[in-house]
Amino acid sequence: MLWRVRTTFADRPGSLADIALACGRAGLNILGLQVFPTTPHVTDDLVVSAPEGWTDVMVAELFATAGGSDVSATRVGDASLVDAPTRYLLGVHDVLESDRDVVEVLHELLETEPPDVADYAGHDVMVLTRRDGSELTISRAVPFTDVERTRAQALLSLVGDAGADVPLITPASRAGTPVVRQAGLPDIEAVSALHERCSVDTLYQRYQVPLKMPMTTRMARRLVAPDHGIALLVEVGTDVVGHGVLEVVDEAWTFQLIVEDAWQQHGLGTRLMRAAAQRARQDGAARLTFVTAGSNDRLLRAVGRAGFVARVERHDGNVHITVPLRDRASVAP
Repeated sequence: MLWRVRTTFADRPGSLADIALACGRAGLNILGLQVFPTTPHVTDDLVVSAPEGWTDVMVAELFATAGGSDVSATRVGDASLVDAPTRYLLGVHDVLESDRDVVEVLHELLETEPPDVADYAGHDVMVLTRRDGSELTISRAVPFTDVERTRAQALLSLVGDAGADVPLITPASRAGTPVVRQAGLPDIEAVSALHERCSVDTLYQRYQVPLKMPMTTRMARRLVAPDHGIALLVEVGTDVVGHGVLEVVDEAWTFQLIVEDAWQQHGLGTRLMRAAAQRARQDGAARLTFVTAGSNDRLLRAVGRAGFVARVERHDGNVHITVPLRDRASVAP
């Protein structure tokens, strides 16, 4: 049974030795230790293994008898044995690469649960500041140390809610002739940059869920090299300003596209649709379905401009626009 024990001592030689001796005599094994300087005292955070039958009160009393004050003891799992710097680095990875919510990750790192601790005296509160100036509040029964507050603020500042609060970057240049081509792995950065230039509404219409920015490498890779299809791009100079994924889902051909805000209403969506239809027809598709959020009237107009005869259906709040591909004229580039 593992326990996390946090206790304060006078900052003098031998304090930790007294704790180690008391634990050894009682059959408790110290498996992890962090030291938080709080001059003129020091706060020690220990992970100990105790025999069956030990309670939080018994563990806390042992440390208090050995000279500790402000003792708290909480049950923990094996994850608490990983050293703190590694856990925080893994937390950054989870937010940026696995799309985990930064608040959830911070609660996990700071072990805000469970609240039932020995000698509970009320929750301590940590107030963190996001890059946009808004505040995030986290509370815990065990008081936070200054080191923990600094770590948490550094992590939040680094990931910035996975970029949700980062202003859009400058739109792509309007100079140059748009070119439609197939995407590949070298386009990962350009496709990520395209998404960072798009508004929240444009991203939602494409993905039907709120999308965090900056985009993870894993997601960008799927967008340029999908497992069951291909990706198409609209490129102007060195910038990618439009993107679409053509793939087979449950034996049905689908196409979903996005055009950055500054390039919308310039016919790029229509060009992407025509290119996708031509490629799908070459691969034997009899029909193609465009999928978008229910409020995206622009896509409906683009389908009409492309000359398609379409059947429009609603599925789970999204719009499915299905067009036949038998007519060669309708899929000409």
